[in-house]
Amino acid sequence: MKRLLYFSLFLLTLLNCKDDADSVPMDLLTQSLPGKWLLTETEQTVNGKQVWQAANVVQPEYIIFRSDGVILNEHEKANCCSPAALNINNKKFEIIPQQPVNYTEDCSQVFCGSCPVWDIEMKGNEMIISKCQTPRSKYVRK
Repeated sequence: MKRLLYFSLFLLTLLNCKDDADSVPMDLLTQSLPGKWLLTETEQTVNGKQVWQAANVVQPEYIIFRSDGVILNEHEKANCCSPAALNINNKKFEIIPQQPVNYTEDCSQVFCGSCPVWDIEMKGNEMIISKCQTPRSKYVRK
């Protein structure tokens, strides 16, 4: 009888262990995402069709991802209204800073609109970011 009880508890324990298949593996974050990315194109609607248009080459815009997912500008400062999570290739990654974060301004004075999750499509050294209601942006690794 005890064996049946122990076996049942063992099976119950195994069933409660779940593989979080919706989370991003750490190797994707440590190998693919971190680094400096250059904005190359933005998606615009022209005559009812979505087309990619070249970004401003006179004043390039960069985005930097730390290995913990924190998003920085080219001056290595975070925006007050950064997302709390990223969906990278349909896998969720919660941003939890592992190091101190310097912000661009006093964030207590800033009201952020609601965009808690950015969607990111990654293929090699190219990345497309969708931020809620804004047009998609295409970046390449620098």
